[in-house]
Amino acid sequence: MRPIPFYLYLAAAAVIGCLCARSIQTPDDYYVAGRRTGVLYLTGSLLATILGSSAILGSIDMAYEKGWAGAWLLVCGALGLLALLPIVNVVAGFRGYNLSMLIGKFYGDAVKKMSGAVIAIAWLGVIGAQLIGAAKITSGMFGIPYFGAVIAIGLTLVFYTAAGGQFSIIRTDVLQIMLIFLGLLPVAVISFLRSPSLAAAPMFSPSFRSVDLIAMLFSYSSTFLVGPDIYSRLFCAKDTATARKAVAATALTLVIVAFLLAFVGIYGARFYKNAGGSVLFAIAKGELPPVATLVLYFAMLSAIMSSADTTLFTAGGLLSQFFRDKMDSPESVRITKCCIAALGVAAIVIAICFNSILTVLMFALGVYAGAFVVPILWGLLGFACDRRYAVIAIVAGGALALVGKIVGGTTGNLLVILAFPVNLAVLICGKFGRSRKS
Repeated sequence: MRPIPFYLYLAAAAVIGCLCARSIQTPDDYYVAGRRTGVLYLTGSLLATILGSSAILGSIDMAYEKGWAGAWLLVCGALGLLALLPIVNVVAGFRGYNLSMLIGKFYGDAVKKMSGAVIAIAWLGVIGAQLIGAAKITSGMFGIPYFGAVIAIGLTLVFYTAAGGQFSIIRTDVLQIMLIFLGLLPVAVISFLRSPSLAAAPMFSPSFRSVDLIAMLFSYSSTFLVGPDIYSRLFCAKDTATARKAVAATALTLVIVAFLLAFVGIYGARFYKNAGGSVLFAIAKGELPPVATLVLYFAMLSAIMSSADTTLFTAGGLLSQFFRDKMDSPESVRITKCCIAALGVAAIVIAICFNSILTVLMFALGVYAGAFVVPILWGLLGFACDRRYAVIAIVAGGALALVGKIVGGTTGNLLVILAFPVNLAVLICGKFGRSRKS
């Protein structure tokens, strides 16, 4: 198939970035879209950010292997958002631009800079993994060489993200989530019409036990409760009521999508037992007309880019704080754009040098979840802590979670879970140490 639609898609994203750049008048416009985002746009952007290729393909492929347990991935995401509701007013009411600024409010500038660096490096791996996925499906769809696909997608992503900031991210997200649903709906409908009832393993089985769910709640749900990308959206809300409604609507939608994707995976396990690669594209190739298959491709490309742009923008903002403490100035915007460009180029290099998405994501999610979830919640709940103990908690929790991700299996899951109580224990010691000092 000729790649003309692919290049038109990239050109449209670049044009949106240019148009949004003309609307930027202040740092608030660039970093938080002027704090004027309504419920519809905020919900669409949250969904587009969450429903990346790893979430969609991961849910379907997990259901293909383990039955209805495949629904747990997005259900856990929804549970994380529901747990966020009691503190969403605190998050949406924060006047800063990113998560590390919120951490700095709790533990000081040194911890703010350290957390910004660690998250930016971890998120660099996530961006690289997303570029790998986008380039692979593009190469398979249009026959474009993998190297060329990485370059084209990566440079477009960097351009519209740096040019239009949150304005271009939110606007492209809304269009991309529409494409995502438009591409996935025919697959779900065909699967249901052909086989409305399917026998499959239940949500708990020998292949997915309660300890697996607990590990998923800690390592995955927690990134929705305390996540740089989720919080970057909430900072854009026009008020706290808008943020609350958007979070609730997103959680409800995720539960519905979770079971639809699981059904597709179970359907694939029954009728496409020898599917090579992702079962989603095996079903599309076997049962959808070429036009619908093309739309599905753009749905998956949109899923990847709608997550990658948010991740790239978040990482760029965090990294820029190393060069300028105050971000409410035109100079800080220019520095952030340079950081986005530098991180984008680094992610392109990662995508060219590696081809395993799992290897890259393992490092990113392992470091973040174990290191930052508990300290950020500790601060949001109003507890004090000696800053030195906060640093120890971040380092110890992140290291344990990272080792757990590398080890894998039951032992690895236990290490991931252990990272959180260890993190909490250090913070409690820091609270008592602060009290004695006072």
